[in-house]
Amino acid sequence: MAVTAAAYMPFVIATSCKKFDDDCDCLIILGGDIIGAETPSPQLFERMKGAAEYLRNHPDTIAVPCGGCFRKEQKKSEAQIIAEYLISQGIESDRIVLEDKSETTFQNFDNAMPVIAEKTGGRDVKLAFLTSSYHIFRASCIARICGIENLGKVSVITPGEAFKRFVREYFCAYQLPIELFKRRNRK
Repeated sequence: MAVTAAAYMPFVIATSCKKFDDDCDCLIILGGDIIGAETPSPQLFERMKGAAEYLRNHPDTIAVPCGGCFRKEQKKSEAQIIAEYLISQGIESDRIVLEDKSETTFQNFDNAMPVIAEKTGGRDVKLAFLTSSYHIFRASCIARICGIENLGKVSVITPGEAFKRFVREYFCAYQLPIELFKRRNRK
């Protein structure tokens, strides 16, 4: 695991230093930690702010907030909290479609695709995802493992304790080959 993570981290760091702002028809907004009943973590709040700004600048883009309600004290899904914030920032509710069942980034992508297909009538659309800068590389890998190709990216800053997030990425590196192996063996 240490060798895999050590080889992986330079890509995480290099990718996190870039600013991504790709155009898309549908923006998948990856969820994040909820503190208590419904307070977004600093990382999730930055994603919410970034999503609102992106959607104001791209008025034809559909928003797909992701994340379920699975923590003990949590009262609303991550997706619902993101959607409520977007609406409070002037984003029209008819531009928002929730993916509110997932607990992981893998599930965010797996569950978002049918939601997007239903919203768009199955037509081909340009997709991008929005997440924190430290998470861009792993989320890109996860999307490819989930079978999503040519996915654009939108990044937001990592506030505050960024070092902790990079340490977390180091320890998450092992899950990528394991999940890839599982998915290939299911076929």
